[in-house]
Amino acid sequence: MQVTALIMSGGRGSRLGNVDKGSLNICGKPMIKWVLDNLINAGIEKIIVAVSIRNYDTLRILKEVHSDVYISSGVDYVTDLSFALKLIRLRPLLVMPVDTPLITPDIILDFINKGIELSKPVVNMTGRRGYVGVTLFNESMGEWVDVNYDSPLVMDIDTPHDVNTANQLCLRLRDK
Repeated sequence: MQVTALIMSGGRGSRLGNVDKGSLNICGKPMIKWVLDNLINAGIEKIIVAVSIRNYDTLRILKEVHSDVYISSGVDYVTDLSFALKLIRLRPLLVMPVDTPLITPDIILDFINKGIELSKPVVNMTGRRGYVGVTLFNESMGEWVDVNYDSPLVMDIDTPHDVNTANQLCLRLRDK
C-alpha cells in the first residue's frame, strides 16, 4: 500500500526560545534532514513538507534537498494540520512533526503496518512521555486509537532538556 507522508515544520519553537526546529542540529544534522532521511529509508516515496515562511532556515535547507513543499500559515499546529488534511486528500497519510528526528525507519514502518491493520480512521503514536505528534490518517477524521512504543527514540523535541537527551541518545547509537 502506498503511504504519503507530511512533515509538519511550521511551528514557532517557542519552548526552545523561538528556534526554527527544522534547522536545529541533532548530532550535527538538521532535524528536517533526519525526518526526511528516516521517511525515505522507510520506503516512503511521496513526502510533502509544510513549513511557514518564518522558518527561513528550514526553507533554505529544503531548497537544497527536497522540492515538495507548501507554505503553511504558521498560526498553530492544529490550524496548519486541518488545512493540510483538506489540501492533501491521499490516504493513508502519515504525519510526522519535524521535532521527531530519532524515530527510526523500522519504527515508522511498524507504526504504519499497525495503523493500517487496526482499521481505525486515525492512529496516534505514543512514547514513554505520551503523544509525539505522529499520526496515521486512514481517513480525515473519526475514531482514533493509540499505538504505544516503549523506546527512548519515540520522543519529540520541545525543550533544551529534550535537545540534550536527543543528542545523548544519538551519540550512544552512533557508538554502537
